[in-house]
Amino acid sequence: MVSEKKVYDYAPERVRDQLLDVFRKRRGEATTADLVAQTGLPTNQVETEVKAVADEYRARLRVTESGEILYSFSQGFRSRYRGLVPSLRRGWKAFKKGAARVASLLFKVWIVVMLVGYFVFFIALALLAMLASIAVSMSGNSRDSRSSGRSGGGLGGLMLTGQVLDAIIRIWFYSELFKDPYQRQYERGVRAERRGQKRPLYKAIFSFVFGDGDPDSGWDAVEKKAVVAFVQTHRGVITLPEFMSITGLPPLEAEERINRYLYEFEGSPEVSEGGAIYYSFPSLMRRSDKVDRSFGGSAQMRPMASFSSNPKKSNIWFCVINAVNLFFGGYFLAGALAQHPLLAPLYSGQFSTHLVMTRGWDAFYLFVHQLFDKVGGVADPTAFLGYVLGVVPLAFSLFFYAIPAIRAGRLEARNERARVENLRRVAYRAVIDAPAAVRSGSIAPAESAAKPKDAGAAERIVTELAAWSGADPKADGSYEFTELARTQKEAAAVRASIDPASFELGGAVFDSHS
Repeated sequence: MVSEKKVYDYAPERVRDQLLDVFRKRRGEATTADLVAQTGLPTNQVETEVKAVADEYRARLRVTESGEILYSFSQGFRSRYRGLVPSLRRGWKAFKKGAARVASLLFKVWIVVMLVGYFVFFIALALLAMLASIAVSMSGNSRDSRSSGRSGGGLGGLMLTGQVLDAIIRIWFYSELFKDPYQRQYERGVRAERRGQKRPLYKAIFSFVFGDGDPDSGWDAVEKKAVVAFVQTHRGVITLPEFMSITGLPPLEAEERINRYLYEFEGSPEVSEGGAIYYSFPSLMRRSDKVDRSFGGSAQMRPMASFSSNPKKSNIWFCVINAVNLFFGGYFLAGALAQHPLLAPLYSGQFSTHLVMTRGWDAFYLFVHQLFDKVGGVADPTAFLGYVLGVVPLAFSLFFYAIPAIRAGRLEARNERARVENLRRVAYRAVIDAPAAVRSGSIAPAESAAKPKDAGAAERIVTELAAWSGADPKADGSYEFTELARTQKEAAAVRASIDPASFELGGAVFDSHS
């Protein structure tokens, strides 16, 4: 089990980069609360690193009547650090980023070279064998022709394949020749449009094998931004049921998670006059940006992860190309193994490298063997065919199928967990909105992202929440969440008693640029 990262265990440079991105986008003044809301970073990290950013880029500091500091960068974002060491540090940072991109690009290109390169090479060998078959058939060597006919294979089988290929080319040529000009022009336009929308081949193949990145990358920050936005639009107060409706966490996990939020965002648990527990985050209310980012309090759904961003047709073609490589790789590996003294008897004369040929498959292997032996000058053609055209493409093809297959299974399990989590968000919100009579059957989310395959998920979620909150079961099978409704009512009273003016920043009492 991986432990959560501690608040004080972070990369300062990464935090500073995030703060700089926020300042560049805002082009205005921001308090610590604004930066926390925009980045989702813990208050301690923001307070610590914003000082370093302000010092390096000569920020303008204004202290308000409430004691809050407003940071702005009216002079741009040019570092004040000069000299060899700072320049080397910035250069090394840029080099690491560039090296990572280059390494990623080279890895993607390597996959393309392996997949497409072997495919083209195998097809080229097959075409060369067909041309050789046609040449032999036209040489008038009737003896070889009769021998091939009696054996049912040899180069005659390859000649037949060449004739089929020739027929296909002729059919395509005549169909294009007599096609309507307007139809031809329309098809050219469609192909041009598709070419403009297509991704680069190396990105498409990488997307099929490895996907498009971690679907949950950055979700922790998204969740924190949603919670902070809710708190800032509800006068710094949030209840545990509201927190659960945003995060989609079950009750016990939500209790643990909100304690971490209290630590990261300088909150505190409070008790209302009626004895209800709520959580207060006054430090998040000292902000200059008044934009409501809570989406009306609606829960933000965890998105579903797609297998690949490629069109389905593209992925099918990648599978077909890899199947060709898999077939030829297995074929050449079997041919090389057939030459081993201990394994040769098992092949009953197939894959012979001698001039006497008895089978069609044997003929193709002999052709490639002689091609690399006589023309290519390979010292040991059998070993070359076994490793370079056998083991390598075969292993690559197996991994090319295995990695997406494993990923697809894990992705489906991840999406199912996300659907259940999203269903919790919908169910908790439904309970908060109407706690008097809650039925699991009445919880029908409109979003497909909140519809798990498990038909009993909604019932278990409502039952779990009822057991945790002490809801009263009714004769009709519904639950009345009396205690939860009381908590929400007490929280509303607390919010009504808070004066929004107490969070105002007030006028500036100090300006570093005055």
